[in-house]
Amino acid sequence: MCEAKVYTDGDHPQLIMEDVVLLQPEGDEFLLVNLLGEQKRVRGRIEKIDFLRHRVYLAATLE
Repeated sequence: MCEAKVYTDGDHPQLIMEDVVLLQPEGDEFLLVNLLGEQKRVRGRIEKIDFLRHRVYLAATLE
């Protein structure tokens, strides 16, 4: 399986969503969809992707 965890970037990363199977850019937001079909929209930009650990770090504005 190739799910990822999405975190905020920074000194103290905060988990945004687990088991993400889709990360789709939509303007200045990203649509995150997990394995169960739950969706979340996050405003921000990609800072780093760690393929080895299955982690994506976003410079994000959490709402």
